[in-house]
Amino acid sequence: MDYVKKICPVCGKEFFVLKDAEEKAVYCTLACLAMAQDKFERRGRTFPSFG
Repeated sequence: MDYVKKICPVCGKEFFVLKDAEEKAVYCTLACLAMAQDKFERRGRTFPSFG
C-alpha cells in the first residue's frame, strides 16, 4: 500500500491517505469538511443533497 502526504486546506495539518484515494481525500477530518461546507454555504452557495 502506498500513501501520499497531503495538507488540509482548512486547518493546515498534514495527513496521509492511500494513493488510490488521493483525489477524493481533501480534508483531514469530518470537522474540517463541515467547516468548509459551512463557509461555502455562507457565501450563498449550497452543496447538492446526496440522497
